[in-house]
Amino acid sequence: MHCLICFNTLHEDTTWATLFESKEEIVCESCNEKFERLDLEKHHCQRCMKPISHEVNLCGDCVAWRERMGIDPLSRNISIYSYNEDMKDLMARFKYRGDYELVKVWEQEVTQIYQHYFAGNDFTIVPIPLSEERLSERGFNQAEAIAQLIGPTQSLLIRKHSEKQSKKTKLERMRTSNPFRSKIRNAPRHILLVDDIYTTGTTLRQAGQVLLNSGAQQIFSLTLIRS
Repeated sequence: MHCLICFNTLHEDTTWATLFESKEEIVCESCNEKFERLDLEKHHCQRCMKPISHEVNLCGDCVAWRERMGIDPLSRNISIYSYNEDMKDLMARFKYRGDYELVKVWEQEVTQIYQHYFAGNDFTIVPIPLSEERLSERGFNQAEAIAQLIGPTQSLLIRKHSEKQSKKTKLERMRTSNPFRSKIRNAPRHILLVDDIYTTGTTLRQAGQVLLNSGAQQIFSLTLIRS
Protein backbone atom coordinates (compact mmCIF):
# COMPACT_ATOMS: atom_id res chain seq x y z
CA MET A 1 0.00 0.00 0.00
CA HIS A 2 1.08 3.55 -0.75
CA CYS A 3 0.07 6.88 0.79
CA LEU A 4 -2.57 8.56 -1.36
CA ILE A 5 -0.85 11.92 -0.90
CA CYS A 6 2.93 11.37 -1.16
CA PHE A 7 2.87 7.81 -2.59
CA ASN A 8 5.40 6.53 -0.06
CA THR A 9 4.99 2.93 1.03
CA LEU A 10 2.72 2.40 4.03
CA HIS A 11 3.31 -1.34 4.55
CA GLU A 12 6.39 -3.02 3.19
CA ASP A 13 4.89 -6.49 3.62
CA THR A 14 1.48 -7.92 4.24
CA THR A 15 1.25 -9.55 7.66
CA TRP A 16 -1.58 -11.21 9.56
CA ALA A 17 -1.92 -7.98 11.55
CA THR A 18 -2.26 -5.71 8.51
CA LEU A 19 -4.43 -8.22 6.66
CA PHE A 20 -7.12 -8.12 9.33
CA GLU A 21 -6.96 -4.43 10.28
CA SER A 22 -10.48 -3.00 10.59
CA LYS A 23 -9.66 0.04 8.48
CA GLU A 24 -7.07 0.22 5.76
CA GLU A 25 -4.44 2.90 6.24
CA ILE A 26 -4.32 5.25 3.26
CA VAL A 27 -2.30 8.25 4.50
CA CYS A 28 1.16 8.15 6.05
CA GLU A 29 1.85 9.72 9.42
CA SER A 30 3.98 12.47 7.89
CA CYS A 31 1.20 13.64 5.55
CA ASN A 32 -1.46 13.30 8.22
CA GLU A 33 0.48 15.62 10.52
CA LYS A 34 0.45 18.37 7.88
CA PHE A 35 -3.31 18.82 8.25
CA GLU A 36 -4.32 21.58 10.67
CA ARG A 37 -7.52 20.42 12.31
CA LEU A 38 -9.71 23.09 13.83
CA ASP A 39 -9.88 22.91 17.60
CA LEU A 40 -13.62 22.68 18.28
CA GLU A 41 -13.03 23.41 21.96
CA LYS A 42 -11.53 26.86 21.30
CA HIS A 43 -13.72 29.95 21.27
CA HIS A 44 -14.92 30.75 17.77
CA CYS A 45 -17.87 32.34 16.01
CA GLN A 46 -20.94 30.26 16.84
CA ARG A 47 -22.13 30.54 13.26
CA CYS A 48 -19.09 30.17 10.98
CA MET A 49 -16.23 28.93 13.22
CA LYS A 50 -13.98 31.93 12.67
CA PRO A 51 -11.67 32.40 15.71
CA ILE A 52 -12.84 35.38 17.79
CA SER A 53 -12.33 36.88 21.24
CA HIS A 54 -14.23 35.56 24.24
CA GLU A 55 -16.18 38.83 24.56
CA VAL A 56 -18.42 38.09 21.56
CA ASN A 57 -20.29 35.11 20.11
CA LEU A 58 -20.50 36.18 16.45
CA CYS A 59 -17.72 37.46 14.19
CA GLY A 60 -18.00 40.75 12.33
CA ASP A 61 -18.77 39.00 9.04
CA CYS A 62 -21.74 37.09 10.48
CA VAL A 63 -23.05 40.23 12.17
CA ALA A 64 -22.80 42.01 8.81
CA TRP A 65 -24.71 39.20 7.09
CA ARG A 66 -27.48 39.38 9.69
CA GLU A 67 -27.74 43.17 9.35
CA ARG A 68 -27.73 42.96 5.58
CA MET A 69 -30.28 40.15 5.21
CA GLY A 70 -32.41 40.70 8.31
CA ILE A 71 -32.31 37.00 9.21
CA ASP A 72 -29.18 35.02 8.45
CA PRO A 73 -30.16 32.06 6.22
CA LEU A 74 -27.34 29.98 7.69
CA SER A 75 -27.97 28.66 11.19
CA ARG A 76 -24.50 27.19 11.68
CA ASN A 77 -21.45 26.00 9.77
CA ILE A 78 -19.08 23.29 10.96
CA SER A 79 -15.64 23.01 9.35
CA ILE A 80 -12.89 20.47 9.97
CA TYR A 81 -9.56 21.84 8.71
CA SER A 82 -7.82 25.18 8.30
CA TYR A 83 -6.60 26.22 4.85
CA ASN A 84 -2.82 25.93 5.25
CA GLU A 85 -0.40 25.59 2.33
CA ASP A 86 -0.41 21.78 2.38
CA MET A 87 -4.21 21.73 2.24
CA LYS A 88 -4.18 24.26 -0.62
CA ASP A 89 -1.86 21.99 -2.62
CA LEU A 90 -4.02 18.96 -1.88
CA MET A 91 -7.24 20.73 -2.85
CA ALA A 92 -5.65 21.84 -6.13
CA ARG A 93 -4.90 18.20 -6.93
CA PHE A 94 -8.41 17.17 -5.92
CA LYS A 95 -10.45 19.91 -7.61
CA TYR A 96 -8.44 21.09 -10.58
CA ARG A 97 -6.31 18.09 -11.53
CA GLY A 98 -9.06 15.54 -11.07
CA ASP A 99 -7.50 13.35 -8.38
CA TYR A 100 -10.89 12.06 -7.20
CA GLU A 101 -9.41 9.30 -5.02
CA LEU A 102 -8.15 11.96 -2.57
CA VAL A 103 -11.66 12.30 -1.16
CA LYS A 104 -10.91 9.08 0.77
CA VAL A 105 -8.25 11.00 2.74
CA TRP A 106 -10.97 12.91 4.59
CA GLU A 107 -13.60 10.19 4.91
CA GLN A 108 -12.98 9.19 8.51
CA GLU A 109 -13.01 12.71 9.95
CA VAL A 110 -15.89 13.93 7.79
CA THR A 111 -17.93 10.95 8.98
CA GLN A 112 -17.01 11.53 12.63
CA ILE A 113 -17.95 15.22 12.51
CA TYR A 114 -21.23 14.42 10.78
CA GLN A 115 -22.09 11.76 13.36
CA HIS A 116 -21.28 14.12 16.24
CA TYR A 117 -23.15 17.22 15.04
CA PHE A 118 -25.81 16.15 12.56
CA ALA A 119 -26.70 12.45 12.60
CA GLY A 120 -30.16 11.60 13.91
CA ASN A 121 -31.60 15.05 13.21
CA ASP A 122 -33.42 14.19 9.98
CA PHE A 123 -31.20 16.36 7.76
CA THR A 124 -31.47 16.22 3.99
CA ILE A 125 -27.91 16.32 2.65
CA VAL A 126 -27.53 18.74 -0.25
CA PRO A 127 -24.15 19.29 -1.92
CA ILE A 128 -23.50 22.75 -3.36
CA PRO A 129 -23.81 22.25 -7.13
CA LEU A 130 -21.47 23.41 -9.88
CA SER A 131 -22.73 25.10 -13.03
CA GLU A 132 -22.96 22.81 -16.06
CA GLU A 133 -19.94 24.56 -17.56
CA ARG A 134 -17.81 24.12 -14.43
CA LEU A 135 -18.89 20.49 -14.04
CA SER A 136 -17.89 19.77 -17.64
CA GLU A 137 -14.54 21.47 -17.04
CA ARG A 138 -13.69 19.50 -13.86
CA GLY A 139 -15.42 16.21 -14.55
CA PHE A 140 -16.97 15.90 -11.07
CA ASN A 141 -18.44 18.04 -8.30
CA GLN A 142 -16.07 18.11 -5.33
CA ALA A 143 -18.87 19.04 -2.89
CA GLU A 144 -20.91 16.04 -4.01
CA ALA A 145 -17.90 13.75 -3.58
CA ILE A 146 -17.50 14.97 0.03
CA ALA A 147 -21.24 14.76 0.74
CA GLN A 148 -21.43 11.17 -0.46
CA LEU A 149 -19.00 10.20 2.32
CA ILE A 150 -21.78 10.72 4.86
CA GLY A 151 -24.90 9.44 3.15
CA PRO A 152 -27.40 9.72 0.30
CA THR A 153 -27.64 13.20 -1.18
CA GLN A 154 -30.35 15.16 -2.95
CA SER A 155 -29.85 17.54 -5.86
CA LEU A 156 -32.21 20.40 -5.04
CA LEU A 157 -30.40 23.34 -6.63
CA ILE A 158 -29.37 24.56 -10.08
CA ARG A 159 -26.41 26.93 -10.40
CA LYS A 160 -25.96 29.56 -13.09
CA HIS A 161 -22.46 29.87 -14.54
CA SER A 162 -20.47 32.83 -13.23
CA GLU A 163 -16.94 33.98 -12.50
CA LYS A 164 -15.02 31.80 -10.05
CA GLN A 165 -15.39 32.91 -6.43
CA SER A 166 -11.63 32.55 -5.95
CA LYS A 167 -11.06 35.42 -8.39
CA LYS A 168 -13.28 37.85 -6.45
CA THR A 169 -12.41 40.07 -3.52
CA LYS A 170 -14.15 39.56 -0.19
CA LEU A 171 -16.47 42.51 -0.85
CA GLU A 172 -17.24 41.30 -4.38
CA ARG A 173 -18.15 37.86 -3.04
CA MET A 174 -20.54 39.27 -0.46
CA ARG A 175 -22.24 41.48 -3.06
CA THR A 176 -22.50 38.94 -5.87
CA SER A 177 -25.93 38.16 -7.27
CA ASN A 178 -27.50 34.85 -6.32
CA PRO A 179 -26.61 32.17 -8.92
CA PHE A 180 -28.89 29.47 -7.48
CA ARG A 181 -32.47 28.47 -8.08
CA SER A 182 -34.48 25.66 -6.58
CA LYS A 183 -35.60 22.58 -8.47
CA ILE A 184 -38.55 22.06 -6.12
CA ARG A 185 -41.37 24.07 -4.57
CA ASN A 186 -41.52 22.29 -1.23
CA ALA A 187 -38.03 21.86 0.18
CA PRO A 188 -37.33 19.50 3.13
CA ARG A 189 -37.55 21.20 6.53
CA HIS A 190 -33.97 20.65 7.71
CA ILE A 191 -31.14 20.87 5.21
CA LEU A 192 -27.42 20.22 5.56
CA LEU A 193 -25.47 21.92 2.79
CA VAL A 194 -22.06 20.42 2.04
CA ASP A 195 -19.18 22.26 0.36
CA ASP A 196 -15.40 22.07 0.25
CA ILE A 197 -14.36 25.51 1.57
CA TYR A 198 -16.00 28.21 3.71
CA THR A 199 -14.47 31.60 2.87
CA THR A 200 -17.02 34.40 3.31
CA GLY A 201 -20.08 32.17 3.51
CA THR A 202 -21.67 33.82 0.47
CA THR A 203 -22.23 30.61 -1.50
CA LEU A 204 -23.81 28.78 1.42
CA ARG A 205 -26.06 31.69 2.35
CA GLN A 206 -27.23 32.21 -1.23
CA ALA A 207 -28.04 28.51 -1.58
CA GLY A 208 -29.68 28.51 1.84
CA GLN A 209 -31.83 31.53 1.05
CA VAL A 210 -33.18 29.89 -2.10
CA LEU A 211 -34.10 26.74 -0.14
CA LEU A 212 -35.71 28.77 2.66
CA ASN A 213 -37.79 30.54 0.03
CA SER A 214 -38.85 27.08 -1.18
CA GLY A 215 -40.10 25.97 2.22
CA ALA A 216 -37.05 24.82 4.22
CA GLN A 217 -37.02 25.87 7.88
CA GLN A 218 -33.36 25.50 8.88
CA ILE A 219 -30.11 25.51 6.95
CA PHE A 220 -26.87 24.14 8.38
CA SER A 221 -23.61 23.48 6.57
CA LEU A 222 -20.68 21.10 6.79
CA THR A 223 -17.53 22.28 5.04
CA LEU A 224 -14.22 20.50 4.80
CA ILE A 225 -12.13 23.66 5.24
CA ARG A 226 -12.47 27.05 6.98
CA SER A 227 -10.42 29.58 5.04
